[in-house]
Amino acid sequence: MWESIKETFISYIRFCGRADRREFWIWTLAMLAISFAFVCILAPIALLFEHAQNPVLSDIFTLTISLFGLFWSVMFFPTLTVTVRRLRDAGIAPWLLLIPAALGVFTILVIFDQALYNMDPSTPPYYSGVFAFILTCITALVGVTFLILFCLPSKKKL
Repeated sequence: MWESIKETFISYIRFCGRADRREFWIWTLAMLAISFAFVCILAPIALLFEHAQNPVLSDIFTLTISLFGLFWSVMFFPTLTVTVRRLRDAGIAPWLLLIPAALGVFTILVIFDQALYNMDPSTPPYYSGVFAFILTCITALVGVTFLILFCLPSKKKL
């Protein structure tokens, strides 16, 4: 297990090559476990901070959020490279990653814009919450499609 994580870190700058299913999924599960640990720390602090205006909790919450952001800033490129290498190993063009990335960014922008509209109802809506819901469903469907693609067996090298 540690060898797969070490291999991903060693080759995080290399977009060429291949990553087998084992390497990809061990990396993904390690990132999910660390993210889950951060959320388990953040959620109770956020609940305490919401009900008690304590400056110490505010500082702890800010520090934890900052560490989580720093963690994902550092892990972005290794995660991207192992994903590109996994798609290449499955025989899929890595450029297809632009589809869920663009959909995800667009969905986030639409949801935030809708939230801003809900805060200021004096501005006229140019789409409804239904559009945001449909876009979220499409993004989730694309995500599930890529999850299936990541599970494909390796293609033989020619």
